[in-house]
Amino acid sequence: MRLNKKAGIYISLLSLLSIFMLGYLFYNYDIPSIDMLLFWSILTIVVETLLIMLPNNAVGVSVGSAINLASIIVGGPLLGTISAALGFLFRFPHVPKRGRVHLFNTQFYITIFNVAQSIVGTGIMGIAYIYAGGEIGRFYLFQAILILLLGMIINTFIISGLMSILNKQEFTKTWVANIKGTILSSLAVGTLGIIIAIASIGYGCGAVLLFFGPLLLARYSFKLYMDMRNIHISTIEALSKTIEAKDPYTSGHANRVEEYSVLLAEAIGLSNEKIQNIKTAAILHDIGKIAINDNILNKAGKLTNEEYAEIMKHPSVGAEIISKMEFFKDIKDIVRHHHERYDGGGYPDGLKGDDIPIEACILAIADSYDAMTSNRPYRKALEKEVALEEIKKNAGTQFHPHLALEFVKKISAQRG
Repeated sequence: MRLNKKAGIYISLLSLLSIFMLGYLFYNYDIPSIDMLLFWSILTIVVETLLIMLPNNAVGVSVGSAINLASIIVGGPLLGTISAALGFLFRFPHVPKRGRVHLFNTQFYITIFNVAQSIVGTGIMGIAYIYAGGEIGRFYLFQAILILLLGMIINTFIISGLMSILNKQEFTKTWVANIKGTILSSLAVGTLGIIIAIASIGYGCGAVLLFFGPLLLARYSFKLYMDMRNIHISTIEALSKTIEAKDPYTSGHANRVEEYSVLLAEAIGLSNEKIQNIKTAAILHDIGKIAINDNILNKAGKLTNEEYAEIMKHPSVGAEIISKMEFFKDIKDIVRHHHERYDGGGYPDGLKGDDIPIEACILAIADSYDAMTSNRPYRKALEKEVALEEIKKNAGTQFHPHLALEFVKKISAQRG
């Protein structure tokens, strides 16, 4: 992935902040012993090596925050920060399609960002623990919970900053989505970190290794969850290719509908959960065409009434197919109703106005716009301006009035 200028500036500022943080920590705190540093650093390297890659294989998560939290409580801010930085620096996780990834085959700016993030995040957690009344080598529940929550907020804040720049997304939405997506797992892993700290203070390093097993079990459980997510995504991709093989004229159509739908959904401020459902529904909205005869789908001339009646079955057939899969239960109604009309003249159920799910209204506009601006067997593609005028003209009849006008405004603002 190529680094743009804004991202480069962001990483540079974060790196500068991490240098100041290290200077402050070295000046104000000590490492109890080299043995402690080696012990906690090795543990951190191990858990960071057992990284779990998210579905896009661009970002990974680990249970390292538990070790970081425990090392702060047991050995202080400097020990916790140094061991966390070493964990990121010397980890060697397995990444699909790339094999083992380590310091010498990773892009320099990625390593810099990861190490700087760990220094800033763990450093702030350690300082907060002391300033809130905690003491090195002694356990305080309130202060431990405080830095657990603080660490989650800071780390998601820093990561969201870079993600929002690279993906050109609004920071607040990216941060909120990351918080929602990690809060439960972060609390669970953080709780194990607290238990590890208590065990270490009370019984020494051997007890830490004893509780290392449950930490790895938590990691394994999360990996199973991510494997299920990967199966989910693979299923979507396979179904999408099946649709395109059935109707070659719609090749790329689903991806463009997804793009337009997300643009409109973000413009009106839908939640991240609803946007994710829209993205999946956009890819699968025509899955019901599997049941339609190829001769009808690819007919160059005008359809007969009987043929059009067959075409009209595809939303309900698609919803029926999707309802059989637990992964897609939240998008069934979106797929079923993406050909409803705001005035009630659509199909399959003739829903009207606000009775139509807003996600389906969004999909209907995006689907119609791409259909108009794409070449079809029976006509050439319309110009962008002509298609937008059609959307505008049919606002309040075929399309949701507010969404239609918002879509016209957003697409008109795009170049090309």
